[in-house]
Amino acid sequence: MKKILLSIMTIALVATAGIAATRAYFTDTESSVGNTFTAGTIDIAVDDQNPWSRTTPYQLVDMKPSQVDYTNFVITNVGTNPANVWKKVANVATSDEVQYEPECVEANGTWSGTSCTGGTPKNDIDTVIDYDLSVKVYNAATGGTEIFNQTLYNKDKTISQIKETNVFLGMIPEGGRMEVTESYHMQSATTNWAQGDKMTFDIVLTAEQLKGVAILENKSNDGLWQVLGGDSYTGTFTYGVKDSKLTYTLTGKAPLASTPYSLIVYHEPWSTPAGSGWPRPVTVLGTAVSDGSGDVSIASTSVELNGNLLNAKVWLVKSSDLTGNTMSGWNHSAYLFDTGLIDYYDSDL
Repeated sequence: MKKILLSIMTIALVATAGIAATRAYFTDTESSVGNTFTAGTIDIAVDDQNPWSRTTPYQLVDMKPSQVDYTNFVITNVGTNPANVWKKVANVATSDEVQYEPECVEANGTWSGTSCTGGTPKNDIDTVIDYDLSVKVYNAATGGTEIFNQTLYNKDKTISQIKETNVFLGMIPEGGRMEVTESYHMQSATTNWAQGDKMTFDIVLTAEQLKGVAILENKSNDGLWQVLGGDSYTGTFTYGVKDSKLTYTLTGKAPLASTPYSLIVYHEPWSTPAGSGWPRPVTVLGTAVSDGSGDVSIASTSVELNGNLLNAKVWLVKSSDLTGNTMSGWNHSAYLFDTGLIDYYDSDL
């Protein structure tokens, strides 16, 4: 009996193996070959120098009260991606370069004819130099046309107040350029203590890739588009730079309380539509109502744009100034404006 059972088992195993060996399935195989992942570049040149290597430092010499001097330069985006750019006045140092009798007398010192002894010297001239900073951005892809401008400071801060502060200048598109104008104004009320004093400083520029964070601010309505950073009105627009949909959040404080607001993409150039520029076509990304304190927010939202946003301006405006996707009203003081252009890339294209 044992031998018979073993024989039956052997036959069963062989039969099973035979079935497995002859079974087949319909199949299809497709391949995508030669795929690549390439990292982009972030690189800037200043006054056509890369690296920036001025052989002669900026010289603001023989300055006197009420006089102005400039340190202007051009930043070019020579990388393969748009870049956000920051500027810092760094390593500020002041000193008594030379001494004269009027300065010595004001410091309650004793002038010997060639030098001053005693008294209380004062050389912090960075506290009496008002600072002015503005930028204009030009797009190489459109023949070098101006696409953005703003003023960061307009003689409303001294060097002492802004030194070692990274100031966001804005975004430069690939191949584009940014003209930076900065001026130094010695206050008219500066007295003899500043005679012969010296201030040295460095200018530091930093470029970064777009990180998907854009700051909105209220701005002056005098043609300068000065960022009014001294108040609480501001917004943070956080978004995915490259995705199948534009996914974003917004938090901030609007100038008007208990007011319906719309987050829009404000399209350029100004000459369209029909050469008049008004009323203005816009893209509405979302809406919200500011609360009694002006706080406003839009929770995570995804918008199908079916296209890219290039060198775009994102604003928060009163909903009542819109008719559908057209902006027909204007209340400048109620808005929050971009402080730099943004790009969004639709990964479905």
